[in-house]
Amino acid sequence: MSINGTDNLSLLASLAPLRQSSGNREVLRERGFSDQLDRATSAESHETATSEKARATAESLTLQMLQTSLSLAGDDQAGSTAFHSLDNPLSSTSALMQAYRASMAESADRPASTSSLEISQLDDLPAAPPRRESTPSSRNSDWLDPIIDKASRRYGVDTSLIKAVIKAESNFNPQAVSHAGARGLMQLMPATARSLGVNDSFDPEQNVMAGTRFLGDLLQRYNGDLDSALAAYNWGPGNVDKRPDRLPRETRDYLVKVKQHYTSYSA
Repeated sequence: MSINGTDNLSLLASLAPLRQSSGNREVLRERGFSDQLDRATSAESHETATSEKARATAESLTLQMLQTSLSLAGDDQAGSTAFHSLDNPLSSTSALMQAYRASMAESADRPASTSSLEISQLDDLPAAPPRRESTPSSRNSDWLDPIIDKASRRYGVDTSLIKAVIKAESNFNPQAVSHAGARGLMQLMPATARSLGVNDSFDPEQNVMAGTRFLGDLLQRYNGDLDSALAAYNWGPGNVDKRPDRLPRETRDYLVKVKQHYTSYSA
């Protein structure tokens, strides 16, 4: 019959009351259990010592790990205080656990770092406006020459005059919009553009073709009188017909500007 550690503990539990009296001890000896009792007691002492050693080792390792964690979390003082209280390992472990939890709670409550704030601020910045398709430079009108030549041939308007009007109106910017709502290279008002069959005033060809047609009609209307035609292009033919001698200052300045450009392009 073999007796393992569990059997020893069970045997001890059953025999413990009997050991309280010497009479019972004698009964056990007479029955031949004295040797078994001694072995069981010895085994129990060995297991208890082993268990205590293992627990002490585990607590020591736990203390070291918690000390390291607290040091990394920036709470060295609390970790050091608890770690050096080794007289009572169990209370030291509890102290370290409390300090560790407190440190983790403080970390969660701390404000974000500067880099995180900077990233957050970048997230709050307004999105960049959509990139528009590149448009030809207003400083160079060569790209527009084929369209101007086409419009000149179709409507019988001098190319230099078309260029002069475009220069004064938009400075060769096909995306130009005036405060009054005129659009494109030759600054067509929406109603005028619709009457001339324009679908997109920002389309260079549509705009120049319609603007040249309008300018040609005005030249015919005023029998080739350039000042009257240009004044009507800027101020409106109805206004010019009613008050030809009361041109506003803006229109008078416009006439001077266009004719200067016209002379320049004709040279």
